[in-house]
Amino acid sequence: MFIDNLKKIFVKENWRLLILVIWLLIGVAIIQFLPIVGIFIFLPFLTFLMFLFLVSLASRKNVLEYKPWKIILLLILSLPVLLLLSIILIALFAFSIISYFFFTSWFIIYACYLVGRGIDKRLHKYPKYRPFIRTLIFFGGLTGSIMLLYLFIIGPTLLDFSTISTVEVPLFLTIAYIIVGGVIVGLAIFGIVLMFKRIFNAWLGTFFIFIAFYTLFLIVRIYLGLGDTETSNIENVSSIWTTIGMLVVDLLIILYSLSTLMGPNAEMLSKRSKHLGIDTAIIWLIFSKVAYEFIRYFPYSLFEQINIPWINALSALDNDIINLAKNIAVLAFFIILLLVIGIYEIRKYNKEQKELKTEVSEEVEKLISPLPAIKEASRLSELAQSNQENDTEFLKQESENMNNNQND
Repeated sequence: MFIDNLKKIFVKENWRLLILVIWLLIGVAIIQFLPIVGIFIFLPFLTFLMFLFLVSLASRKNVLEYKPWKIILLLILSLPVLLLLSIILIALFAFSIISYFFFTSWFIIYACYLVGRGIDKRLHKYPKYRPFIRTLIFFGGLTGSIMLLYLFIIGPTLLDFSTISTVEVPLFLTIAYIIVGGVIVGLAIFGIVLMFKRIFNAWLGTFFIFIAFYTLFLIVRIYLGLGDTETSNIENVSSIWTTIGMLVVDLLIILYSLSTLMGPNAEMLSKRSKHLGIDTAIIWLIFSKVAYEFIRYFPYSLFEQINIPWINALSALDNDIINLAKNIAVLAFFIILLLVIGIYEIRKYNKEQKELKTEVSEEVEKLISPLPAIKEASRLSELAQSNQENDTEFLKQESENMNNNQND
């Protein structure tokens, strides 16, 4: 499904969207290694995306279907308006970063859920072994995810990470693993309770395994950011290969998020919101990602040259501290959404299974009940018997009448 949805970006009709995606991917890749170059790539991109977003809100037509000359003309005409709305746009910029925390966590958790459900549905092909395999997946996934989280906690004491970073793993990252483990156990208990109602959420086993690995990714990203804050020792900066590895995963997350908006969720979004189109959601997602990367590498020291007090104060901002703060925020959003979405999907699965059992019961009742033809034959038989009894009674009455006439 991921590949099929992603292919929609590369069709001829979506060439405008493809340009935006390529611009985004190139910018994200370059800004990791050449921050100044990345800033010059992203600065006009941010302006253009903000403009497209506002136009898509005001327009009833898909803004990605506009002709290029019309977009350029509208951009030139709207620049004075954008300057007047600069304060509002700054607030919009800040909100986009927060929304990116939500978007990223939601898409990944939902992807883990879809994989778990997909594997569970395939087991219908093996009805003989299905109960055993589903039980194995559930309890095996639960045990495996807890063991993985424990391994991630003790990993730094077993392996040498000095080539990546010499910073010790702080206590709050260990606590984060424990909290995620607690959420997993809580969701598993909720799923086990529903087993007594004959609803078995076997998909949770696969779901837990993927959640454990994504937790590792988020915590490793925070850990590598801690190395950047130790400016006194340049050796603490993560290696080039580690950066490339994290970048590849990050780009895959971006592509998956975009593909999700190009798939069935796009139709659901368009039905639920008349004012928020698919083009608006896609532009906002790209804008949020660009803003997320932009604040990490922007040279805030440039604000020292501006004599406006509140702008000059921005020069005190530290890029590494900002990066650490936003990575921690992503982790916090992830844990909260893991609990909320986990409970929601378990309850949703519970409801679906109850409805399915009701439908199956109705079908079975139809199968074991008399067929319409038999019912009709029985009804005709009863009617014929009734008619026969009436005819017999009529003939008997006629016979009695004739006897009476003869006697007279």
